[in-house]
Amino acid sequence: MLFLPLRTSFQPKSVRLISQFKKPMTDCVPIIPPRKVRSRETCNRRHKGLVLGVYFNENVLTDPAILTASARKYDEKVSGRLWSLLKLGPIPKLGEARVFYDLDPHYTFVAVAGLGSECTTYNKLERLDETKEAIRIAAGVGAMALHKLNPKQIDVESFGNAEAAAEGAELSVWQFNEYKSISINKAISPKPTLNLYDDCDVDGWKIGNLKAEAQNLARYLQELPANILNPTKFAKIAVDLLCELNINVEVRTKGWAANHGMGGFISVGKSSVQPPLYLEISYYGANERTRPVVMIGKGVTFDSGSLDLKSCKQLKYMKGDMAGAACVLAITRAAAKLKLPVNIKGILPLCELMPNGNSPKFGDLICSSNNKSILIRMPSREGRLLLADSLIYARNLWPKFIIDIGTMSKELLHFLGGAASACYSNSDDLYHFLEVASAQTGDRIWRMPLWNFYADRVKDCEVADVANTGRDKYGDSANCAAFLRQFVLDSQWVHLDTHNVAYTKGADTPYLLRGMTGRPTRTVIELLHQMIAASKL
Repeated sequence: MLFLPLRTSFQPKSVRLISQFKKPMTDCVPIIPPRKVRSRETCNRRHKGLVLGVYFNENVLTDPAILTASARKYDEKVSGRLWSLLKLGPIPKLGEARVFYDLDPHYTFVAVAGLGSECTTYNKLERLDETKEAIRIAAGVGAMALHKLNPKQIDVESFGNAEAAAEGAELSVWQFNEYKSISINKAISPKPTLNLYDDCDVDGWKIGNLKAEAQNLARYLQELPANILNPTKFAKIAVDLLCELNINVEVRTKGWAANHGMGGFISVGKSSVQPPLYLEISYYGANERTRPVVMIGKGVTFDSGSLDLKSCKQLKYMKGDMAGAACVLAITRAAAKLKLPVNIKGILPLCELMPNGNSPKFGDLICSSNNKSILIRMPSREGRLLLADSLIYARNLWPKFIIDIGTMSKELLHFLGGAASACYSNSDDLYHFLEVASAQTGDRIWRMPLWNFYADRVKDCEVADVANTGRDKYGDSANCAAFLRQFVLDSQWVHLDTHNVAYTKGADTPYLLRGMTGRPTRTVIELLHQMIAASKL
């Protein structure tokens, strides 16, 4: 009797020789049909994100969390899934965001950002419009969370103020990746397109975008390395960016400055092989006979401290010592894009301060363009020498008022931290407008004393009319303002010392990443808006 072996389920369907083991068996591998993309929208939705908001008040026991109006509409659209998922975890507080995936076919990523309490308004003690600042933080944190997921487009709700939402979102997704290779650095996410969601305030969104773009331009210029952004390169960038908007740019050389007796500018500029340049930019948005607003920006593209050499810790930030000039350029460009009915004159003294045989020395005497003698007590306090000559020149332009911006004194880091720029002014009305503008933008200023006490310290000099600092190191920011006041005379004037806010480690403001900040660009733009609205310009 013949017995046949039983076929078991674990036996292979076919037998291969040893020489055939390198060939795959295809008879037991399932064939999966290729995935079909039914529509372009289904393919592109992987690149779209949405930012919505939620209020959270810890003091309310029942229902402390409330979705914004746009978030409630979206929640109804997805049959309540957004709210159901949100309640499963902690509700985002101000400065926090949670991201949800695949809630609807149109958006792959939906970020819900916390707005804090719903009952916020202008805080007199903080000198801040807390409602607008909460919107900037929510829009910024939400957009930043989605930006890490590399979407091509992010839609942001207005949170009740489209301008503030645009500012927060635009500032948060900006990164300086100019010299990084995307093929090598896979973590680099290209900047996404930002759009307004579920709101018709397109004009407010555009204004906020332009203000944030202006600040980002200032950040970009501050981040450029000093070997790339020298005075000549800065001037070329200014010509390229401003002339296309019909803003006149005049580039003057050291010879022109010498003919105008600008001893401070010449003494600093001759310390480097890079030739110093003196830029004057002119924007005419009003009648040409209207008195202009004159803005002066300190433009030291690298500040080594000269013979008073700065420490290594300080030197790594000195590529951004032209922050004032970057802000003035960005403000003027934004004014042209916004078509503000105002005339602006921008003065940008550009140079490098390096240690060499031509550097200003301790105890040097120079003469400013108004024939006032200046003793250089500290060669590293060079910025005020540039501004002194520029303030004298500005008086010839018949200004409505003068604003000078510069990184002057490191002591402000210990006094104000990154909270606010130091403001010195001889005009209460002008300071009031600037204070209101800073409260609206969240980029605050704080008034500092412009007392004769400090003027006496810089005038206490045996061999000259005035010294570029006091005899001791204390109160240097106020000493600088008192020094500059000697060259202002009767013009309305504001001096903004921005040394403490020029750089952030990412902890000061949630919507500004680590790096150069571009502050206080938006505040000065808002100042122009406020004064135009009040018919002061």
